[in-house]
Amino acid sequence: MHWLNALPIWPVMALLALLASRLLVLPAARAPFKILALLLQRLAKRVHPDISRSHFQQQLSGTLALLLVLLLPLAITYGFYLVSELPLVLDALILYFCLGSRLDLQRAAVVAGSLHRQQLTLAREQAKPLLLRDRQNLSAMGLSKACIESVLLQNAANLIAVLFWFLLGGGLLALAYTLLQIAARQWNSKLPHYCYFGRAAARCYQLAVAPALIISALLLAIQTGLGKAWRNYRAADAIYFNWPSRILLAAGASALHSKLGGPAFYAGIKTPRQRLGTGPEPTVNDILRTILLVNAQQTALIILFGSTLALYYSSILLVVRPV
Repeated sequence: MHWLNALPIWPVMALLALLASRLLVLPAARAPFKILALLLQRLAKRVHPDISRSHFQQQLSGTLALLLVLLLPLAITYGFYLVSELPLVLDALILYFCLGSRLDLQRAAVVAGSLHRQQLTLAREQAKPLLLRDRQNLSAMGLSKACIESVLLQNAANLIAVLFWFLLGGGLLALAYTLLQIAARQWNSKLPHYCYFGRAAARCYQLAVAPALIISALLLAIQTGLGKAWRNYRAADAIYFNWPSRILLAAGASALHSKLGGPAFYAGIKTPRQRLGTGPEPTVNDILRTILLVNAQQTALIILFGSTLALYYSSILLVVRPV
């Protein structure tokens, strides 16, 4: 069967991974990166013990640490590719471990359940894996809004971005993106201690995740209306969110017919953030609606991938062989 030789294997692998992540909580997904996160915390303690140094020194040490985190694992992985007789197996393994799963959606649903039972203190604790911001003073509305924003942004960052970079460059690019994401999260520049040390990682990560944020926003806007999402985006000031994040949250606010954004506290410091949307403040039910929107978004991607591959295979099978 000659058409098997022309099989575009990366899109097929991406489709299978998307199906798996849509239907299952992938066991051990991202497990190796939990170890990496601990190593990054220890590295930061060694090269960035305090914030009394000059801003330039903090940024320089953060940049050098980021280069180490990226180049060393990528060089080792590239060496495995050079000696491996089955590079596609390496691609599949890297994609499996880099890809996000449905765990964040399940966590958000658990938080919504606690809020429905009016167990606000328990819900704040359950939201810890989802949120970086301070949670102890969040109301039910504030916690609902924070979870909605997290679900929208994390779906784009953990799923769509990994697939995007995998399709562009296979396992190595997917791994590079994931390493950058872990570094940006562990040295989060929103926290005072990493404000300058984590700046290089934050800026590189913003560039890397931007295509996925835009794709996710377009999928949401197509489902619920492009016009209102665009008006929400145009009405928002450029205070805090970069423009790809603003587009996604504006589309989310339009889809939910509610407000997103607003001030948040990080390590006890109030951070002004623009508000997006013109509807009422979100409620606990909007968390569940957001999960449904993300599921619909993933289903749309599966249909898009499947249809594109089906058309490609059909075009190959319909080619008339010369006599």
